[in-house]
Amino acid sequence: MRFLVLGIVAGWLAVGGAHAAPIRVQADAQPAKVGVGDPIRYAVVARVPASAVDASSVRIFADAGALVETAPARTTRRVEGSTLVVTLVQQVACLDLPCAPAGGAHRVRLPAPRVAVELTGRGTVTSRGEPVAVVVEPRVAGVDVGAATPPYRQQTALPAADGRGGRLVAPLTIVAAVFALVALLLAVVVVWPRSRPRAHEAELARAVRLLRESAGRPVPDRRRAADLVSRVTGSVGARSVADDAAELAWSERSPKPEGTVALAERAREAGS
Repeated sequence: MRFLVLGIVAGWLAVGGAHAAPIRVQADAQPAKVGVGDPIRYAVVARVPASAVDASSVRIFADAGALVETAPARTTRRVEGSTLVVTLVQQVACLDLPCAPAGGAHRVRLPAPRVAVELTGRGTVTSRGEPVAVVVEPRVAGVDVGAATPPYRQQTALPAADGRGGRLVAPLTIVAAVFALVALLLAVVVVWPRSRPRAHEAELARAVRLLRESAGRPVPDRRRAADLVSRVTGSVGARSVADDAAELAWSERSPKPEGTVALAERAREAGS
């Protein structure tokens, strides 16, 4: 019975001592002065007796208030002697109008941090720390903002021409004319050799047709048709046919119809 009473008293003293042990909470924000968008390190440190609690039962609540978290929060736990040290680190910044400076520097006060500790058999104990503040300064002083009208409000029309573009018109026109002339010459070189054979073929076909038709006409028509065949076949290199056609056209004997038809057939074959 005596040992039971001593155990109860010892347990009560341990729990009572743990409950009475102070929970210290300290907050800090660095740097203390920033501009809009600058990163801020907001850290909250809680110190509790290590023998009274489990490390995972300590929770820190630190609201950033008007500031915005820019990275995930990170919590670390370590033991220093008989004290459990729990640290919550947040990366925050001023990214919204509630914390932005208006007419000058703006002092932003963060809510007071809170720590909750679960004690075995005694429920949850909470403690609050002192709130911290940061000063958000404008990047441009108010005097500089009102000193002059921003340049973009003055630029309402296109700038006047400086004349440099006009000096390039004549050289570019000359270059374009030269390119056009070269293109024309290339077209003539490519097309001309193809057009000449076609013209000769048409002329030879006409001469052969006239010579064949002259077989049923008077002798002077046969001579004129034979002379035309002589000149056309000579221009295409058929010298044998050209000579025979000339002889038929200018011989003392009158050209016969059968000879005229035969010459027309040879001229046709020479042109094919």
